[in-house]
Amino acid sequence: MRRLLLAITLVLAGCSGSSGSEPGAQAAGYCAFGKTSSLFLIDQTTPYDDTDRAVISESIGTVVDQLGAGDRIVLATIGEHYTQSARLINACKPGCPDGQGALDSMMGGCSSMKALADERQFMGSLAQTLRPAVEGSSSADHSAIMSTIAQWTQAPPGDQPFTHVYIFSDMLENSQAVPWTEFRSMAPDAALKVAEKFNYLPAVRGADVRIVGFGRSHNPGRPPLDPELDARLREFWAEYFREGGASVTFEGAIRN
Repeated sequence: MRRLLLAITLVLAGCSGSSGSEPGAQAAGYCAFGKTSSLFLIDQTTPYDDTDRAVISESIGTVVDQLGAGDRIVLATIGEHYTQSARLINACKPGCPDGQGALDSMMGGCSSMKALADERQFMGSLAQTLRPAVEGSSSADHSAIMSTIAQWTQAPPGDQPFTHVYIFSDMLENSQAVPWTEFRSMAPDAALKVAEKFNYLPAVRGADVRIVGFGRSHNPGRPPLDPELDARLREFWAEYFREGGASVTFEGAIRN
C-alpha cells in the first residue's frame, strides 16, 4: 500500500500524527532540486460518499508517491467562488538530487540523513493536512470550477508553471457566471465564449491534465449522467483545456 494512502488511512482512523501544519515550510530549500510542479484541485461543493473518498485518497497517494526530490505539489479546494479556494498544501518533497555523493553532503551540500527525516515529517504532516479535504464536503449553491482552475494556473506559486494538473470534480460548472441551469444545456462553443469573456481560460500549456470524479449527476443518489450530456460536457472541457494549451483525460482514479 502506498505510504501516503496508508498515512491518510491512519489519520482518518484517529491515530496520532504530526501537527497538521502545512508541510514543507521547514524545507523550502528542496524546491531548487525539483523538476515538476503539480496542482491537485479538490471540489468540495458536493457531498462526498465512500466512492469519492476512496478515489481522492488513492489519487493523491499516487501523485505524492511519484514526486521526486524537490518536486512541488500544490493542493487547493474548489468552492462556491474562486476567492473561497483554500490552499491546503504548497510544498516541495524533501530529498537530495541524484548523483550527490557523501563528500558533497559533508561539504555543505544536501544532507541525505536530514532529507530522510524531513521527508518523514513531510509525509506525516501531509496526511494530517489532507484529513479535512478527504473527510468533508458540503452541498453548495455554486461550484466555481472554471474560475478556480484559471486562478491557480494563471498565477502558480513561485511563477513555476504546473507540469501536471489533477482535478477531483464532477465538472458540473455551476458558478454565478455559468449557472448549472444554463450550463447543462449550453453548447460547448457558447460555454467557451463565457470562459473567454471572464478570463476563465486555464494557463496549462504543455501540462498533463487529468480529471477524476466526472460522470455523476447532481440528482439524489448521484446517478450517472445521461450519455448525451456526458458527451457534451466532455467535449466542452476538452476544448477548454485545449484553449489553455493542453489535452485532458477523464479517469476513474489516478493510479499511475
